[in-house]
Amino acid sequence: MKNREYDDFIFNCKRKISDSPLNLSSDIVDDLSHCVFQNPNQIKYKAEEIRQKFIDNIVDNLLVFENKFTENKGIVHWCIAYDDFFEQLVKLLKNKKIKAVNSFESSFNMELGLDPSLKNEGIHTIDKNNTCSIYEPDLGIVNTGSLFSIFKSAYEMELVLSSKLKIFILPINKFICNIKDIELFSHIYSIYRENVDFPFLSAIFNPNDSGEGTESHVFIIDNGRSNILATKNQRKALLCIDCGACKRICPVYNTISDEPYNNVFTGPLANVVLPFLENFESYKHLSFNSVLCGNCSKICPVNIPLTDLMIENRNFFFESKIMDFKDNMFASKLKKFLIDRSKMNKKSWRKGMKIKLIIPSSVRKTRQMPKFADESFNVIRTKQKLD
Repeated sequence: MKNREYDDFIFNCKRKISDSPLNLSSDIVDDLSHCVFQNPNQIKYKAEEIRQKFIDNIVDNLLVFENKFTENKGIVHWCIAYDDFFEQLVKLLKNKKIKAVNSFESSFNMELGLDPSLKNEGIHTIDKNNTCSIYEPDLGIVNTGSLFSIFKSAYEMELVLSSKLKIFILPINKFICNIKDIELFSHIYSIYRENVDFPFLSAIFNPNDSGEGTESHVFIIDNGRSNILATKNQRKALLCIDCGACKRICPVYNTISDEPYNNVFTGPLANVVLPFLENFESYKHLSFNSVLCGNCSKICPVNIPLTDLMIENRNFFFESKIMDFKDNMFASKLKKFLIDRSKMNKKSWRKGMKIKLIIPSSVRKTRQMPKFADESFNVIRTKQKLD
């Protein structure tokens, strides 16, 4: 893979590894869900089903949310990408003569680059009064047109809910269909994001609940997510609720951390979605940034098969010839060898020699070569049938 982003990624990875010991342990650890839920796996399947129900009919569900939120005296703004969002936001703030806002740190805020952009427009982002707040809720609720949030502090909660102009920002995928499922997700967020057994500062906001002289706006923003939605398998990644559990359990991420990604998306989820959110050429290498231990898939509270999706990405890049020519040729030779039954049935030393001819010497110097069994399973099974 020959591009600037790949070279920078490798350089930063090497620097991080030199600063700390390399530990690629793939042992899964217990999580708090086993203490809270009688059957954590059943809870994960239920959460997956709830999120999938929204994603499967995302357009209709978002339109229902818009109708409900509008009925509740709120205002909905649709945005395709960052530029569209920021243009509408600045227009709203200038019409209201807002010079400063309460802006709260969140992953989507960082993705949109909101704070620096507002500062460039002369709008201060640390105000700490009740004039205007810009906030990312945890989930939108379709059937009630309301928003669910877990706050970091009582002060943050008071600032957001008491603001005269409330502006909420949400990506198109962070919704559930029914308010009755909020209790389940409040527990999931507290366990997988905060590592506590119950969310102490949570609220469901409805624009109708605001007093006189207040306005509530929600910006629903695509920002590349429709690219993932258009895919057959990778769209499963849109179930993500941004809890960060996959990063905490990933041995690669715990070794290299955020810096090599040079993006707000980091960890196992980034390995899957960044090539689709940004572009294949610059980010295809991330799908190979894994030891495929499966920890991220095991810990995910909504059952996103992240390991499988990384493998799916690799296959997609190979089949679509998105990989570099040399990489594609290497993968083609390796694939041809490994699916040839007659070659796989040969003696282990023969297979070992063939692998050495296929894999470049530069790779063999830094990686341990696979060891083949003396007899393949196919040969053993054939002998058993003959006996």
